[in-house]
Amino acid sequence: MEYFPLHKACPLETLPTMASISRAHGGEYIYGVSSLGKPLNGFLTFCDRLPAGDEADPDCSSTILVPHELESGIAGRFPAAKLVAVGDPRSLFIDTLEYLQKADLLGATSLLPASPGVSSDVRVGENVVIEPGVQIDKGVTIKSGSVVRAATWLKSGVTIGENSVVGGVGINAYLGRDGKRRGFPHLAGVIVGEGAALGASCVVVRGILSSTRIGSESVVGNLCNIGHGVEIAGSVWMSVGVIVGGHTRIGDKATLGQGCVIRDNITIGAGANVGMGAVVTKSVRAGRSVFGNPARQFRSINAGPAR
Repeated sequence: MEYFPLHKACPLETLPTMASISRAHGGEYIYGVSSLGKPLNGFLTFCDRLPAGDEADPDCSSTILVPHELESGIAGRFPAAKLVAVGDPRSLFIDTLEYLQKADLLGATSLLPASPGVSSDVRVGENVVIEPGVQIDKGVTIKSGSVVRAATWLKSGVTIGENSVVGGVGINAYLGRDGKRRGFPHLAGVIVGEGAALGASCVVVRGILSSTRIGSESVVGNLCNIGHGVEIAGSVWMSVGVIVGGHTRIGDKATLGQGCVIRDNITIGAGANVGMGAVVTKSVRAGRSVFGNPARQFRSINAGPAR
């Protein structure tokens, strides 16, 4: 479970972005922020559409910004939560995150060690940039020209190829009801598992409210781009030039052929094979093989090296 604590608790009504909320919410304290559905009392999140399914979540005790028109429906799904009905929950949440960041009230992701640091047993090439707030474990190699941004954790034995950027900010935009375009702050980080390897000139974008993860022993080829919040499991083989859209999940030992494009918010199942140059717009079940544009299933193959 990932969350972002405040350095000190704040009364909800004292936040400038919350100036218009009802007095009924006076006295409520905010202890941090998180994504929806985390059972954290006093942690602020938002919900601007009815969640899928009908089952209630009695454990979610967060403070949730909700639209006026959906308040009763969302209350039925999260009976223990404190709901704050507003005109545009997503815009208000983004504005609040930006205020908390500028006021230096917001802490780092809960997934990072409390005091991150760089091991003495790390090989660093020329012109490498490592920002403060990075955890780098023993046996890591970072090759020349690479940049490792804050809130990144490189676990033992990781290799980062030349001129790669790990933990940069990706693009996103939301047009609010007030006509203002907003970008979600990227609060989360990047976690690269033991023994994983990134090739040259890769970009791995840090997460927004959930960290981007690359599993142990996975291999990411040169010139790959991995979007925010992507979760890549262990021993995945990703060939040259692959693009993976945000919040997609890739299962254990999946193989992605060179130059394929994976859209956001889908799942590539464990052991699946995506053919060279495929454009994948729908989830792929475990063990299946897909090819083409748009990608379609063909007979299963075993691609990539044994692993």
